[in-house]
Amino acid sequence: MRSLSSPSQLFNGTMTTHGLIALVSVTFLLGLNGPQYFLIDSFPHLFQSLFLGALAGAALQVVQWLARKTLRAIRNLSALLETQFEGWTLREIFFVALISSISEELLFRALIQPYLGLWLTSVIFGLAHWTGVRELRIWVPLAILGGLFLGVLAESSRFGIPGSVAAHFTINLTSLWILTHKPGSPETS
Repeated sequence: MRSLSSPSQLFNGTMTTHGLIALVSVTFLLGLNGPQYFLIDSFPHLFQSLFLGALAGAALQVVQWLARKTLRAIRNLSALLETQFEGWTLREIFFVALISSISEELLFRALIQPYLGLWLTSVIFGLAHWTGVRELRIWVPLAILGGLFLGVLAESSRFGIPGSVAAHFTINLTSLWILTHKPGSPETS
């Protein structure tokens, strides 16, 4: 399978799309809830949520790593995605992981999930990961499962939206790092 676009086109498109998603989500959340929605009541609780979210994201990555080792469909998905993200730098990986986790959690977990519920929001989240490439279709059910995981975190008082953002960031950061830095490649040797 050929790459869908060049690394710089994919990076720029991802940043633009997720920037717009964040802008729309923040605008609607402000309109529906007012500015108090974004106020931080307790910095210790915020840091705890972020820390626990990052741990939860890391735990899910361990499960994903085991699935990649044992399930051919997951290995095939990883191999196909490697071609899409080939050539990305650590800076690009970091910023895409950051903007995508914030924008998607604001849209799906903060804005949509309170109205449509965990299951329907997770299905929509999964469908939003459809690329139109037949070989990548397994990504949709995996994203639905990921959406369920993130949605449960968002509904938990221990994690909340900050925890789901941290988990999503950890998942995206480590996934992109793994996809772009294969063992034995010049960048990792």
